Amino acid sequence: MATLPAEGRWSLRLLSDDDAKGALEFLQRDPLINVYLIARLLEERSLAATQLVVVRYNGAIVVVASLATNIVLAGDPAMPREITDSAIALVADRILTRMLPVRAIISPAALVESLWNQLRTRLDPPTVVRLNQPIYALRPRFDYPDLTEARYATIRDLDALVPACAAMHKEEVGIDPMERDAVGYRERIRELIEKKRSVIRVIDNRIASKCEYSAVTNDAVQLMGVWTNPRFRRHGLSHALLREVCGHLSLRGKTVTLFVNDFNRPAIALYESLGFTPIGMNRALIW
Repeated sequence: MATLPAEGRWSLRLLSDDDAKGALEFLQRDPLINVYLIARLLEERSLAATQLVVVRYNGAIVVVASLATNIVLAGDPAMPREITDSAIALVADRILTRMLPVRAIISPAALVESLWNQLRTRLDPPTVVRLNQPIYALRPRFDYPDLTEARYATIRDLDALVPACAAMHKEEVGIDPMERDAVGYRERIRELIEKKRSVIRVIDNRIASKCEYSAVTNDAVQLMGVWTNPRFRRHGLSHALLREVCGHLSLRGKTVTLFVNDFNRPAIALYESLGFTPIGMNRALIW
C-alpha cells in the first residue's frame, strides 16, 4: 500500500463530471507538456472516465494519470516531491491491485522514475528503456508553407501506410507491432487516417515520408512517427515534410510539440533547424 504523509487527506478516483473542470485546469497549467492527457479528456470523455484517475491531497489535485495500456502521468513541478511521490504511490497501488496491463510508461522523467520505484519489485523489467527524451515545441511559424507536396492519408493509403508505420516503430523501438498484434495495429492506423491525423508524401507511388498526430488540443498538436523511407533518405524529405506540417498547423493556430530520443542526434538537429526548442524531458519504459 502507499506510504502517505502523517497529516492530510488523500483520495484517488476515476475521472467524474465533477472532476473534469478541475482536471483540465490542472493540465492546462502546462499545456504543451500535457497535450496527450488534455486531448484524452476533451475528445474521449466516456473512455477517459474509465481510464483517467485524479489524485487529490487535501482537496487539491496533485496528479492526473491515464491508466490505459500506455500509462501517462501529469504532476505539478512546483509541488513538494514528497507529496508527488505519495500521489504516485497511490497510482502504483491501483495498477497493482487491479492488475492493470502495462505496455508502456511515457511521461516526464521525474514522474516515471517515481512510479517505477513503486512498481519495479512487482513487474518484469521493461524491454526498452529511454531515459531521456527531450520534449520540443515550435510556436506558430507563418513563414512556413501549407501542405503542398504532402497531404493527409486516405483509406486508399492504408495498405501502404501500415507497413511504413510498423517499420518506423521497429527501427525506433526494436519491437515489430505487426508481430505483437497485427489486427489491432492496423485498426489504430486506420483510426489515425479517419481522424485526419496522418500526413504523407508519396513519390513514385511509394510513401517517401510521413508523420502522425498523436494528440490534438485547442492549442497544440503532438507529432509522432516522423519517418523517411530508407530509399529516399538524405534528400531533405523529412525537413520538407515537417515545414509543411508545421506551416499547416500554424495557420490553424497550433503550437507543434514532439519528443525524441536524446541519442538521435540527426533528428534533434532536424527539429532544431526548424526552430523547435526544448521545453522538458520525458522518460519511456516499454514492454
